[in-house]
Amino acid sequence: MEQNDTRKTDIMSDGNLMFPSIIVELLPTQTILLQTVEQDVVGVPLFSQIQVCLECLFNGKYSSCVQVCQCCLDFLWEKLNTGNWKNVDIQWRNAYALISLAKAVSQYCILHACGDQSVKFEMIMKTIDMGLLMGASIHNNILSRLASTLQMEFGKLTENANIMKEDEKSNEIHTEEFTAKKLKIEIPSSQGLCLIGQIPRCECLSMESFIRDFYAKREPCVITNAMLYWPCMSTKRWDIAYIRKLAGYRTVPVEIGSKYTDDTWTQSLMTVSEFIDRHIIQKTNEGPVAYLAQHQLFDQIPELQEDIIIPDYCFLGQSSDVDINAWFGPGGTVSPLHHDPKHNFLAQVMGKKYIRVYSETESDMVYPHSSDLLKNTSQVDVEMPDLVKFPQFQKAQFHECILKSGEMLYMPPKFWHFVKSLSVSFSVSFWWE
Repeated sequence: MEQNDTRKTDIMSDGNLMFPSIIVELLPTQTILLQTVEQDVVGVPLFSQIQVCLECLFNGKYSSCVQVCQCCLDFLWEKLNTGNWKNVDIQWRNAYALISLAKAVSQYCILHACGDQSVKFEMIMKTIDMGLLMGASIHNNILSRLASTLQMEFGKLTENANIMKEDEKSNEIHTEEFTAKKLKIEIPSSQGLCLIGQIPRCECLSMESFIRDFYAKREPCVITNAMLYWPCMSTKRWDIAYIRKLAGYRTVPVEIGSKYTDDTWTQSLMTVSEFIDRHIIQKTNEGPVAYLAQHQLFDQIPELQEDIIIPDYCFLGQSSDVDINAWFGPGGTVSPLHHDPKHNFLAQVMGKKYIRVYSETESDMVYPHSSDLLKNTSQVDVEMPDLVKFPQFQKAQFHECILKSGEMLYMPPKFWHFVKSLSVSFSVSFWWE
């Protein structure tokens, strides 16, 4: 029977089932949800289908809702993947997030309210994550809040069914020696090149000293002992098992290939547990390198963000906005020589990385690509430089360092840097202006 959509606790299906209480606490009314998307932008056909999705959801027709939602998501997938991502109207992303929400809630109700075991917890989480990856943040990031709520409901934060057996967990705590033995990772040679020296290292650098000696002079530096109080380094120390427990069911984009400049480079969606099993735990010299690189993991999984702290240095700029990205992968992952437009603090949580830094004054000698897409990336392969094709590269002056767990590297805007993981590694970058 038809119900007033402003009283969501009273909306029942034909089977006399209400929304579970955790959904009631999160879900806005049908009318409010419909206002998420502008009909004039997405068109009458899609808007009508969204109405059908919500009517099915709020009338307890969960299976029908899932089916209609999937048809809409398939259509939107094509829409979002046509042309340049930055030119996609936000309303299309709003629509993707809204439909993902309706589908995920229906799936949860099928599993919880109806007791139908054809829907699994991981299926619901994948629906939510696809909404987070492809959609926009709607209704105070409701998809992320729903994910956190469902993880608590299913006890996945404390007991992940996919965590390895106790006798296998020791393999998840990777030391540099373990990684080096399996991958034979080597630091790029500086022979014949213009190495100036090591990047300066300072212990727990004061704000005044940072501004005077590095920020104002546009010089890189490594800051030590400034992360020791972060939960990920102390009370909730990160290791592979902890990351799997907290994020194992979450779907993320993974780069497949040694460098994003390679012709064979591609991306694949997989869960964090699948990524760990395929590319970290069992990693050998065989098969492609995989990297969870430059991903806004902390927006997707706020529980992880609670374990890190934005460095105070990041608030020296004109804006308080800080872009936070995760970099997680096995030893051997590489970020080719490139530069970024913002100030950057790279915080090393797990493992260690080799990093080479060139000032922006060396730009002509590192041979940037001419295309707009890769103009911030060097044509030179730092590990095997072709000095016949790129003769000036051997004159380019650079500093280098090995960034260890608990250390942060500051790099000014437009400074070129090459990064290679020497072990299983988790880094967090903070970009600010």
